[in-house]
Amino acid sequence: MKIFSRLKTGFVLSIASLRVLRSHPKLAIYPLMSGIASIVFVLALLGPLFLVSGTSVGGLEYAGLFVVYLGSTYIAALFNAGLVYSVGQVFRGNEPDIGDGLRAASGKSGTLLVWAFASAVVGVVIQALESRGEIGAQIAGLLFSVGWAIATFFIIPVIVFEDDVSVKSMFTKSASIFKETWGEAAGANVGLNIVPMLIAVAGIALAVALVFVLPTGATIATAIVIVVLSIVAAMLVGGVITGVAKTALYVYATEDIQPEEFNEFNFDSLFEKSEDSSNSKRGSGGIVGQNQKGGI
Repeated sequence: MKIFSRLKTGFVLSIASLRVLRSHPKLAIYPLMSGIASIVFVLALLGPLFLVSGTSVGGLEYAGLFVVYLGSTYIAALFNAGLVYSVGQVFRGNEPDIGDGLRAASGKSGTLLVWAFASAVVGVVIQALESRGEIGAQIAGLLFSVGWAIATFFIIPVIVFEDDVSVKSMFTKSASIFKETWGEAAGANVGLNIVPMLIAVAGIALAVALVFVLPTGATIATAIVIVVLSIVAAMLVGGVITGVAKTALYVYATEDIQPEEFNEFNFDSLFEKSEDSSNSKRGSGGIVGQNQKGGI
């Protein structure tokens, strides 16, 4: 699949996800709460660490970096799990409830913590590689980072919807679904960022035009506010549509059912279908597996 086709696929997928957000705007609460909690956590922990240790990167700094990665990843995973659960409710025809989503995520807190720990270890390793001057180490860090992102792309839906998922199976299941859905079309993931990017660019362009037309102090202050709000809006939209898209792909991969909100999207274009893979989609777990009577 060529790059423009991949971008188009990701863009169409993001538009379908955006329709879900438009119908259920409360879903944006999850990335908003996640962002606020993460910022508070990082500032509370990282600020004192830098005051004590300075800017050098040594053992203490790596230990602090590990704790930052662990905490921020856990916070993000917890709210993403709530988002994925609520999106699953939408696909079942129910009205999503933020409280229910957070309670469902809390019920998976142990597994999410294991995932956050593994991610923190990998994050520190990648940082250590990238901080070295050798080009080989930096390339290795980049490749490691990409490989990790691919292997764990579906790990939150797996944790949320699979019953009694083990540490090993949550990674293997996520990697398997990624291979089955994206395959050579992995670059389509970039297309999911087009809509958030357009929101941010539109806000920045409006701010620049405003300052250019009327360069006053008040206008500059207004322009700064516009830029900040547009970036925040882009991050919230991006967080939601990524969660929605992952959940939709997970549903199709594990249950062979296309959510109604994605009727106009051709899932078959992403799947490398075979008789064995089609049969494997009807295994245990999955959204529909948890609610056979209602379906999606």
